Amino acid sequence: MNNCRYCGKLRDEWDCHGQECRRAIAKALRRQRLGLPMVPDVIRNEIPANATTGEVISVLSRQRLRARRRNEERRERKAIENPDID
Repeated sequence: MNNCRYCGKLRDEWDCHGQECRRAIAKALRRQRLGLPMVPDVIRNEIPANATTGEVISVLSRQRLRARRRNEERRERKAIENPDID
């Protein structure tokens, strides 16, 4: 018995969780076509429950900077892979 990497439920090798699992697999394939990891492994909620305004701003700015760097890296990879397309 393993955890399904898409819906997180326990399943054996041949078992599927129906529509929920198929929807998660379709979402993962769309993410793969966009050049993203199939399953997001980043915990998005980095803000603690009783965070001050300054803490929220610092976390959001850090996330925005991280996203900007990843977008730049993705654009560079696309430029290298497809040099004819501008």
